[in-house]
Amino acid sequence: MDSAVFRNLVWHELKGKGSWKKQNRSRVSKSWWLAYCMIIFIALIVTATYFAVNNTLQVNSIWYVTMGFPYMVFFWGYGCVKREWENDTYGWWLTMPYPRTKLVMAKWLGIWLKLLAGIVIVFVVLSAYVLILSLVLPNYSLATVGSFMITGIDWLTLVAGFSPLIISLGILTSIIQYSTLRPISPVVWIVFMSGLSLIFQLPDVVIPENMIQQETIHFEAEWFPYSWETPLIMGASWILTYVVLRFTAYLLEKKLDL
Repeated sequence: MDSAVFRNLVWHELKGKGSWKKQNRSRVSKSWWLAYCMIIFIALIVTATYFAVNNTLQVNSIWYVTMGFPYMVFFWGYGCVKREWENDTYGWWLTMPYPRTKLVMAKWLGIWLKLLAGIVIVFVVLSAYVLILSLVLPNYSLATVGSFMITGIDWLTLVAGFSPLIISLGILTSIIQYSTLRPISPVVWIVFMSGLSLIFQLPDVVIPENMIQQETIHFEAEWFPYSWETPLIMGASWILTYVVLRFTAYLLEKKLDL
């Protein structure tokens, strides 16, 4: 496949507008979802500001609002394939004269790029918020901002590093529902969802306790406070990601049940 064609496929995924059928049910659905997100965002900001004014806000704990990212990217991967069936475009997608592996990888890469863009936006917005707190409230300083940013980089690095595997598992879960392996779909859901839940119970894999100091808001964060095995596990997850994507392409090629 020509590199320009692959870029076009990735770009098509990046600018995907969701399910046409769902959009046709209600023309204002997108506006309502935007309004709900804004209400939740404002509520979180107001709540955090209240605790900050009362000197009870542990600023690094703000990063806990991003703990749902792994689940979010899983459903992004799941939805990018399901959308083809919801829009009745799966026939067009599957008959494109390109290897199934490239078609799957284009979707995977598009989702991952969306996530990376989202991570940058969230990091900038939350860092700007804490910076404003440090400038307005005497209990917070620029050192607090630096600690907050380091903690965010530590956590979001893990999200960016392990999300390729999570996205690929979401894509695989969706493809299984349209293949001859459909009967095992409930088992796959249970295994993958349980696996995501177990991640948060593993020591030093998510934000360690020493990154969220409960005794004082004045402390120095540590760059990448994880065990030495973490980079190795992350590298292994990238290899496993490739294996999952190849297997997904195999299902599309040999086991599809339309």
